[in-house]
Amino acid sequence: MKIAIFSESYLPFLNGVSISIKVLREELTRRGHEVWIYAPRFKGYEDNDPLARRFPSIYTPFEREYPIAIPIAPRMWREWRDQGFDVVHTHTPFLTGIAALFWSKRARVPIVSTYHTLYEQYLHYVPPVVPKRAVRRLLIWHLRRYYHAVAQVMTPSIIGADLLRSYGVQSPITPIRNAVLPFPELSQQEARAALSQPLESVNLLYVGRLAKEKNLPLLLKSLPPIVKAHPQVHLYLVGDGPARPDLEQQCKELGIGEHTHFMGALPRDQVSLYLLAADLFTFPSLTESQALVLDEAQAAGLPCVVANAGGSPEAIDFGETGLVVEPEPELFTQAILRLIQEEPLRKSFSEKGALKRQTLSVEAVTDRVLAVYQAAMHPQKGTILSK
Repeated sequence: MKIAIFSESYLPFLNGVSISIKVLREELTRRGHEVWIYAPRFKGYEDNDPLARRFPSIYTPFEREYPIAIPIAPRMWREWRDQGFDVVHTHTPFLTGIAALFWSKRARVPIVSTYHTLYEQYLHYVPPVVPKRAVRRLLIWHLRRYYHAVAQVMTPSIIGADLLRSYGVQSPITPIRNAVLPFPELSQQEARAALSQPLESVNLLYVGRLAKEKNLPLLLKSLPPIVKAHPQVHLYLVGDGPARPDLEQQCKELGIGEHTHFMGALPRDQVSLYLLAADLFTFPSLTESQALVLDEAQAAGLPCVVANAGGSPEAIDFGETGLVVEPEPELFTQAILRLIQEEPLRKSFSEKGALKRQTLSVEAVTDRVLAVYQAAMHPQKGTILSK
């Protein structure tokens, strides 16, 4: 099968979308499919990939690390048309996704799309001079039209599927959670040694962007009472983003600077080490569609404490692999302290979470995606809903 993937997020930009695309592409290629990538051009980044194509792009003052594609590329279109793709898979409803929709309709190639992001939760990036209510109405109108125009829709969570239905999208929607990559066979002690971490510390971990929508001030405010009760506690924050300077300043003001460690953006093999080295995973975000990192954390054997908002609670088996609490600092503090102090509960959560290594394996998830591709290519046969 010859597949064209279109996305605003792709390497070298590291987030849940770009990582999920990379994982899917590698497995599809391993199975003998030919997968081309269409994404924005990143400043200073050169592809060594013969099947990657980059749209011209620009940067804005609102998101300096994230380029916006300008998909006016007649030569790229002609090359794409001549390739004879079997299916198009978009991971964005915006500029690259719009180009993919236009190209696929023009060439009569079936198109599917994954709805990764709860875009309404990102309206704080809209400049203050622009009325947010009008932007929200325009956003919903566009999402309804875009996802109604594709043959099949995938969402990494049921909440995303429900939201699209509430917008009036009538295309078939299949919830498919993203895959979890295998972990190296290392013990917690070996992972800590590799990272030069103290073996006796209690490690809390957050992995993700450092941005306003991730609600990280909640997590930091919950930390002082925990550190007071357990001075050996350390919080590692893996990731980067525009909120980092403010968060570092907040740590100083709260008096927890020596217990918080900003590690920056790291490659996947390093992130795996932090997951294996940690004791608990803490996730205060209110805006997730899936939160792939929660599946990864559970698969690494980490009990999770997450905020009761967005798609995060759906990723956790409440009372089995983690705790879901209202987004209040005191409640986060109580939940984290409980898991630190109750070792049998922590061990039970760890064992049950690790089972996700099988249910969300790369092979199992790719099978589900291929079933959706087939449903788009052969609509008379329908599709099979997947979890």
